[in-house]
Amino acid sequence: MENKTGSKPHVVLLASIGMGHLIPILELGKRLSTHHNLDVTIFVVASQSSAAESQILQSAMTENLCEIVELPPVNISGLVSPDAAIFTQICVIMRAIKPALRSAISGLSFHPAALIVDLFGSEAMMVADEFEMPKYVYFPSNAWLLALTVYIPTLDKVVQGEYVDQKEPLKIPGCKAIRPEDVVDPMVDRTNQQYLEYVGMGIDIPKCDGILLNIWDDMQPKTLEALRDEELLGQLCKVPVYPIGPLTRPLKPLDSRSGELFPWLDKQPSDSVIYVSFGSGGTLSLEQMVELAWGLELSQQRFIWVLELQWKTMHGVNAS
Repeated sequence: MENKTGSKPHVVLLASIGMGHLIPILELGKRLSTHHNLDVTIFVVASQSSAAESQILQSAMTENLCEIVELPPVNISGLVSPDAAIFTQICVIMRAIKPALRSAISGLSFHPAALIVDLFGSEAMMVADEFEMPKYVYFPSNAWLLALTVYIPTLDKVVQGEYVDQKEPLKIPGCKAIRPEDVVDPMVDRTNQQYLEYVGMGIDIPKCDGILLNIWDDMQPKTLEALRDEELLGQLCKVPVYPIGPLTRPLKPLDSRSGELFPWLDKQPSDSVIYVSFGSGGTLSLEQMVELAWGLELSQQRFIWVLELQWKTMHGVNAS
C-alpha cells in the first residue's frame, strides 16, 4: 500500500460525527501510526456544540501522531426533520459531508494510499473511487452486529411485516438468530427513515475492499467463519474481514470521582449494579433526566449512571 511519491504510505480516515464514532477512529489512527509506521490524516466533522469532543481532538493534536483536519459543519435543517432519530441525522450529515471530503482530499499534497471510513461513512467510499484508492470500513463493534448489518438487505426482502411482530427468531446464516424483541433500534419500525438508512448501510459496506473489526479471532470464531464462508454470509460479504482488536482507549489516571466509584463498586454484590448510559448521541431533556432519575430511585436497584455529554458520572444504591 505505497503511495505514488515513493515515501511511506499515507492513509486518510473519516470519522463520523459524535464521540462514540470519533474516539474509535482516533484510536485506529494512532495504532496505524505507531504500530504500522503509516502517516495518517484524520478528517472529522466539526461540532461546535460539544466541549467534550473539542477536548478529545485537542488531546489528539497534542500527541502529534496523526494530522487532524476538521471538515466544515453542514446544515441539514432542510434535509431531515428536527425530531428525526439520531441514527438518521448522522447518516444525513455524513452524506452531506461528501463534497467537503472530496475537496479536502483533492487539496492534499500527496495521493492517499487508502481511505478508511466507519459504518456511518460508508457512502463516502464513492469519493475513494473517484481518487482511485482502496477503501476500507472500520467496524468498531463485534462480528455478530456486522453479520446482521450485511444481512439486513436480505431480511428486508424476505420478511413480511414488522420484525418486532414476528413469531419466530430471525435467522442469520451461520450465526446466532435474533429474537424479534431484541432487534437493533433501526429495525423496530420499518417505515422510519433510520430503517431505510440501515438497509442502505448493509448494501454499501460490502462494496469496500476490506472490513476491519475491533475483535480478535478467538472472540467470535463461528461468526467470523460465517462471514468468510461463501455458502453462508460470504456470498454477501465478499471482501476480507480483518479482526484487528482489541483496540481500546488507554485509561487515564483516576480522578476524584473515579476514586470514589471503583471502591464503591468493589463493595457491591456480584451482578447487582445497573449500568445506565445512552452514549454521546443520547441527548436527554431536563424533564427526561428527572424522570429517569425518579425511575432509578424507585427501582430500588444499585446503579451507575453515566452522563457522557456533561462528563459526569453518578452512582447510587437504593437497596438495603
